[in-house]
Amino acid sequence: MIRRFFRDSAIYTIPSILSNGISFFLIPLYTRVLSPSDYGALDMITVFGSLIAVTVALEISQAFSRFYRDEKTDEGKKVLASTALWFTILMFSGFLIVTLAFAQELSLIVIGIPGLDDVFRLGVIFIWMNGLFYLLRNQLRFELHSKAYSIVSIVQSLTTAGASVLLTYVFHFGIYGFLAGMIIGTATGTSIGFYYLKTTFQLRFDLTKLKTMLAFSIPLVPSSIAVFTNMYIDRLMINCYLSLKEVGLYGMSYRLANISTLVLVGFQTALIPLVYKHYQEPETPNQLATIFRAFLSIMIMIFLILSLFADVALWILTTPEYYAADKMVVFLVPAILLSQMYIFAPGIGISKKTYLYIWINVAGAILNILFNWLLIPQIGPIGAGIATLIGSAFVFGAYMYYSQKFYYVPHDWEAIASVVLVAVALVTIGLHIHLELYINLFIRGCLILLMLGVFLFFGILKWKEIVHVRNLVPARWSQR
Repeated sequence: MIRRFFRDSAIYTIPSILSNGISFFLIPLYTRVLSPSDYGALDMITVFGSLIAVTVALEISQAFSRFYRDEKTDEGKKVLASTALWFTILMFSGFLIVTLAFAQELSLIVIGIPGLDDVFRLGVIFIWMNGLFYLLRNQLRFELHSKAYSIVSIVQSLTTAGASVLLTYVFHFGIYGFLAGMIIGTATGTSIGFYYLKTTFQLRFDLTKLKTMLAFSIPLVPSSIAVFTNMYIDRLMINCYLSLKEVGLYGMSYRLANISTLVLVGFQTALIPLVYKHYQEPETPNQLATIFRAFLSIMIMIFLILSLFADVALWILTTPEYYAADKMVVFLVPAILLSQMYIFAPGIGISKKTYLYIWINVAGAILNILFNWLLIPQIGPIGAGIATLIGSAFVFGAYMYYSQKFYYVPHDWEAIASVVLVAVALVTIGLHIHLELYINLFIRGCLILLMLGVFLFFGILKWKEIVHVRNLVPARWSQR
């Protein structure tokens, strides 16, 4: 499993690096074409789209991923996939019709200011198209077509970037150009996804299979709404207590912190299908612990780099009105990573105790809302970052606690806690040293290098494993 994991993880990471890399290098375009208020409007549409993604199709993609491996025949898998596809198309098309009909009213609710009805309509079209695109990528992932998945994702990213730059800079369409570029890119990726899956989807719809999937997925919807709340309540409450400008600044810090998902996407996309396939094998728990240690090492290094150099990145990439966004990055990087680390707590899903997802995520959402309510009026957007980190840490801790009860993985928690505390201490030191620019950069770089020695000292990284994995990946690749 480790061999296949590292091969697939590398393949899945490529489009993630490309997508986030393009997004990162387009920051100068965003900040020179869009004001913080415009950027805040885009962020609110993104928030709305995330809510729709976890509600409209009733999380049928999660049910599909759970039951796909249980189907014993290719025909059964095709019927299951086709049923999920047609249900998704039906639900998202209904959403599109209703929201376009009431765009004026909904725009004011979602964005918060009048006069952006057309912006909202373009956003709704993108949300509709992205719902189909997500399902197709999910299908490619669970058929273990990692290369096709990467090609679809790369084409979508490149087309989105090219169309957005063309429409914004050449034709001067501003925020409308960005949204139109997102629609064009996602439509292109969706078309290619259908091409790769032309033998999978059929004009078939099995009501019995649909009922089975919905019986599994519908209880997950409240949990997913709670996850959504944990991820996006910060923007909603910033918009409520402060202004759309502060939402834009917070969104910029989130975009910078979101670079941390470059690694996470590869791990997440490759790991879940493999765990469901191999969880009954006796060596899988130890392999999962090894993968987690590798992930933790990369995650902490990214945390140090982004936290210590956020101010420099914003100074290079943005305009002065965005510089204040650096203060939230140190809280948002670990918050984003923790919110997605449920992949290392598979016990709840394996045991089908899905009701626990609901209680854990609802509790995390309540905690997040409480701290946002307490902190945002007092310390502004930084309070939202702290509240998000608290909520994400609670949810991950609860996931891991219950997962270990149902599917034990031998993690070395003492070593893990030690390296996390050292990383926090190094970031705190680095951010409180204020000397000349080049001296600051040198000291921060030394702190990052010091962390590598900390990993080896506490056994989070083991040299023999590094050498072994380095030898495994090319060998496995050459076999494919």
